[in-house]
Amino acid sequence: MNGLRKLEIMLEELEDNFNNHLTKSKSTYYYIMKPDGAKKSLTLNVYSRGGETECEILILPEYSSQSAPKCQVKTNGELSFTAQNVANVFPLPLKSGYHVLEFISEGVAAGLRIRLTGALSDCKEAATKK
Repeated sequence: MNGLRKLEIMLEELEDNFNNHLTKSKSTYYYIMKPDGAKKSLTLNVYSRGGETECEILILPEYSSQSAPKCQVKTNGELSFTAQNVANVFPLPLKSGYHVLEFISEGVAAGLRIRLTGALSDCKEAATKK
């Protein structure tokens, strides 16, 4: 076997190992939703390498209000989950590719913290339109 063929085989093995590592490695992103009236939202642009993403939402209730805060989670415009407790953890299956995640708070909340953990290559807050 000549040296060039050995190098090609080594590069193929390296590529397979690297791709396997990328699909198994996990990234974690944190976001804070700050109070902005009774209703607030946060939109994230996410690139997933596929698989299940763990989504955690911590709702900090405004104790001076009688209404219980909620947070709806939409994936690409479709409702995925409604968080109704102070601490919420749920699986968010995402296919490989770009996705838009929307977190919409209802009721009075002092703030929300969102954590996403999974095979995510990129996660950015979407630009807000004014």
